[in-house]
Amino acid sequence: MNRRTFAGFCAALLIAAAVQPAVYAETVTEDPKQNLYLSAPVLETVASIDLPSVLERALTDSNNLKLLLLKYAALNSKEQDLKAQRESLVGGSFTGGHLPDTPEEMVAGMNAQGVAVDPADNLWLGPVTTVTNKAINQLIQGMGTMSAGMNEIIQQQREQLKTTAHQLSTDQRNALLQKDEAVEAIRLQTTAQYVQLLGLKKQLAFMQDYASVLDKEVKKAMLFREQGLASNEDVLTATKALNKHKDELALLNQNYKLALVQLSFDIGIAYNPSLEVKDIANVTVEPVQRADTETILKNAYQMKMSANNIDEAAWQQSNTVTQNTYGGNYLGVNLAISGMKNEQTQLELTKKIEAVYTEAENAYLAYTTEARNTAEVKADLNKMKVRYDAGVLSRHDLQKFDLKVRGQETTLEAAKLKYFVLREKARAMEKGFIS
Repeated sequence: MNRRTFAGFCAALLIAAAVQPAVYAETVTEDPKQNLYLSAPVLETVASIDLPSVLERALTDSNNLKLLLLKYAALNSKEQDLKAQRESLVGGSFTGGHLPDTPEEMVAGMNAQGVAVDPADNLWLGPVTTVTNKAINQLIQGMGTMSAGMNEIIQQQREQLKTTAHQLSTDQRNALLQKDEAVEAIRLQTTAQYVQLLGLKKQLAFMQDYASVLDKEVKKAMLFREQGLASNEDVLTATKALNKHKDELALLNQNYKLALVQLSFDIGIAYNPSLEVKDIANVTVEPVQRADTETILKNAYQMKMSANNIDEAAWQQSNTVTQNTYGGNYLGVNLAISGMKNEQTQLELTKKIEAVYTEAENAYLAYTTEARNTAEVKADLNKMKVRYDAGVLSRHDLQKFDLKVRGQETTLEAAKLKYFVLREKARAMEKGFIS
């Protein structure tokens, strides 16, 4: 399938997918002719989601990708149209002529035909004929000049169509690069959304369990107060801690619902408050391996598009027919600007590459720190269990410390998810998407 056929296929496929039944409705504005066309999206109801299925849905339902493919198809169609117009612009040819418009030319012409003439003869019509022929010759010369001018205009139009068509070809190449870049951007953004939702879910579960512990603390303080072992201030302090935690829990629950609504809408599923968000499988945490900066830049979509723009500016300078020196100077300056933009893009991307790797390395170090803290607090828990078995520690205090371990594990999981997102960001960067 050639590029032209592919572009037409993309356009037909996307138009068919994009056109949905519209709902007609009159607005309540003062203009009775104002109409609204609202589509009725069909959302699938699912019981659970995982990262691979979410990524698949995000890429399948992305309007950005569809628009970029439509843009490519439109550019391709316009390029073919301009090429057809250029081929149809054909200049005309004009064969000039000259009639004798002086007495000498008249006599020479008649003698050449074997007809003897005498200008002194009363029947000689030379003066009349020469005047007429001069007028006709002027008309012929004017038509020739007009034909040459029209041909020049047509040639200029052909050159303009050629230049525009070549620019459209470059725009198509950039559109395909933008599509590939958008795929990586959607993949990374959706991954970050899913990780955020998963992190909120884990934090919410811990906060709910911790609320039960604080509730027991309040009851314990009230019981101790009845036994004279605690004061009203102790009960008030425990109650304030519980109320503050409930407020934080309510806010966290709202944030989780909002994140779930946003992700559900983005991937085209119905909102389900009890939706199961599955863990990300096979997440390994290991030191960040840096790729060569020059190799990353060579793969970068922005650098490839910048190179296409430089090539286009160079082609325009070499192939565009200008009417004067100023037009040529403009094309030269435009090429220089493209070169400077390329250098600026390279510098900015180089800084972003360093920043992405640094963030990933910091996330790895943060994870190793939390992993060490988790190991230490688990060791302390084992010691607490020994004390509990010996009857020195109450069951309530042991449960409190066990919840502390769970809190540390939740922190460790959050560090692990953050590292995962930044590692995916680095991988997307190595594929060509630098953000």
